[in-house]
Amino acid sequence: MSRVPLAPPIGATLGDRRSALGLRWLGLGVSSLAIQIALVQGLATAPAGAAWLPYLLPASHLLLISFLIRNLSFRGIQVILIGLFLNLAVMLANGGLMPIEPSAVRAVGGVELSELHPGDHVPGTKNRLLPASDSRVSFLSDRFVTPGPFGAVVSIGDLFIAAGLLITYAEVVYRHAARGRTPDG
Repeated sequence: MSRVPLAPPIGATLGDRRSALGLRWLGLGVSSLAIQIALVQGLATAPAGAAWLPYLLPASHLLLISFLIRNLSFRGIQVILIGLFLNLAVMLANGGLMPIEPSAVRAVGGVELSELHPGDHVPGTKNRLLPASDSRVSFLSDRFVTPGPFGAVVSIGDLFIAAGLLITYAEVVYRHAARGRTPDG
């Protein structure tokens, strides 16, 4: 007697096929990034919605972690995962949001600091205004100001993520080119 599975395997449910880029569960990765952008650009701009942000933003990282773990054969993905864990660690240690120092906010502008107090959520961001002395693991927080007209404040984790994205891009290009080659060519 043959057995009929009650549910499809998890891989089939999530579309466990390689995308054109060679990444598995690419839809999950893109969706989790879209959720994070929507949370920061939408929910984080409303005072009432910002109360949920410290819970929803770290939770959305779990989707992204699933995608990254599924693609650990890429060295760049391994670097991205390290950066994500660094960012998640500092966020969880500081109440679910990334701490940022007032001087860093002042350096990039765009937010009126006189309306914020230490511990407040910085509207339209994933950040919580905290002096380094009040922040846990502050060396992992958003503290490095990037130069230029599009200045931003980044963390060590963000630097790992950026490096991992570049490495992953190179790996995808290399693997795609290698698949196109024939043994004779």
